[in-house]
Order: sequence, then structure tokens, then C-alpha cells
Amino acid sequence: MSEELSPIQKLIRLKRYEQPPEDYFEDFLLEFQRRQRAEMLQRPVWQIAWERANLWLEGFRVPAFAYATILVAALGITGVMINSQSGVPSASNLAASSKSASVVSSGTPVSPAAMVSTAPHSYVLEKRPVSYDAPFSF
Repeated sequence: MSEELSPIQKLIRLKRYEQPPEDYFEDFLLEFQRRQRAEMLQRPVWQIAWERANLWLEGFRVPAFAYATILVAALGITGVMINSQSGVPSASNLAASSKSASVVSSGTPVSPAAMVSTAPHSYVLEKRPVSYDAPFSF
């Protein structure tokens, strides 16, 4: 073992016997946390909120069939809403359609009163009052 030691090996052998003081690790933890908080205060709030939202949503995984189910439910609800809005005929539309339907179906005219009496009674009020203005004004 008469080999010449490199300076790095000498340094490592000297440092082998050194030990940190008793409270070194606890002070290290406190200093690390203090620096972490100081760094966080320098960042804008929106960046911190965005990072936290991404971390929260990272574990939230929705299966692909859930998106399809939501789409089908939304389309079904939309269809029901559209059908219920356009499914309630007004009295003038009912009389006009009954005249044309009675002439076309039987060939002989049937009175509109007879057609109206067979229709179910509707006590639903319109959502908007009747108006001849365009529904959308730009």
C-alpha cells in the first residue's frame, strides 16, 4: 500500500470522521420549508391556483363510455325540450290543421268544432306572449 493517494481520496478520508451537529437536520428542514414558502410568495396567484387544480384533477380519470353517456343524455333532454315546446299547438293552428286534415283524409269536410272537441284540453300557458315581432333582434 505504498501507492500514492490522489488529493480527492485524501479529502474523502479526512471527511469520513466528520459528523454534523445534533440539530443540523432539524434546522435543515426548517430552512428548506422557509425557502419553499418564500419562493411560493414570489409566484403569481393564478400560477399557484392553476398548478393546484392540475394536481387535483390529475387523479380524476373519467372512462370513455361516461362521455358517450353524457352526450346521449344531453341529446335526449334537448330533444324532449324541443318536442315539448313545439308540441303544444295553438287554437288557430289546430283549427287550420283540422280543416286540411279532415278534407284530405275523408274527402268530405268535417266541421272544425268536431275536430277540436276530440283534441285533449290543454291548460298550459305560453312562455312568451304572442307577438308578430321577429324572435331574434340583432
